[in-house]
Amino acid sequence: MKISSSSRVCLPVVGIMVLMLVWQAAAVLVSDPLSFPGPLETIQAACQLLAGGYWRDLLATSARALSAWILALALGVPTGLLLGFWSHLYDSCRAVLAFLRSLPSYLLITVFVVMGHSGETARVGTVMLASAWIIADECAESLYTLSPSRIDVLRAFRASSWFILTRALIFEALGRTIIPVARTTIGICFVVSTVVEALAVPTYGVGARLLSLFAVANMAPVFGFLLLTGLMGVSLNSIVHRSARLLIFWS
Repeated sequence: MKISSSSRVCLPVVGIMVLMLVWQAAAVLVSDPLSFPGPLETIQAACQLLAGGYWRDLLATSARALSAWILALALGVPTGLLLGFWSHLYDSCRAVLAFLRSLPSYLLITVFVVMGHSGETARVGTVMLASAWIIADECAESLYTLSPSRIDVLRAFRASSWFILTRALIFEALGRTIIPVARTTIGICFVVSTVVEALAVPTYGVGARLLSLFAVANMAPVFGFLLLTGLMGVSLNSIVHRSARLLIFWS
């Protein structure tokens, strides 16, 4: 069922309005604007945060998350495709990948500290590793579970393993796994960046500002902070989604 262009615009607006009404009703029931501000108070606090320089923190965290995300894709996608193509290799590494992706991401920063790295290297590296294992495991699983009939047809025409991997399987995995996991991990990178910034406090960053906001009794700035941070996450995810639609033009 196709959705008209007007519905594509109206339906998200309706969803936002319903959320605002539920939010306002909850704020009225709590009846304490200091502990649970309504949407208007939150929007006002968000504007004050932007005027106070919070946009620098958003840009800093977004830059760290995007840098780590690009590095994670560059490491995880080739590793996962190679592991999935050679199934015996993936069988031997499956438990290792499951172990690595289950580690608390914020603890990975200690690895860089022990290695003598600190500052931006430790922050971006921690976020990158937290996402790279997920990308590698998902890409490997995608090729591992692929029907062997497609590979058998190519091999019947005496196609080499390199040709099969680079000319067929990569494009198969692109729509099945690479793009969906890329959309998932961009949000993970943003969240982990915030956590890492709260542990290794930089000059600018969402996590660094969050620590100072929780020191005040008024929760309106905290809600404004959450609103702006969520909007930035939605923007990053939308950019990835639109780029993916342009990249996979045959879908």
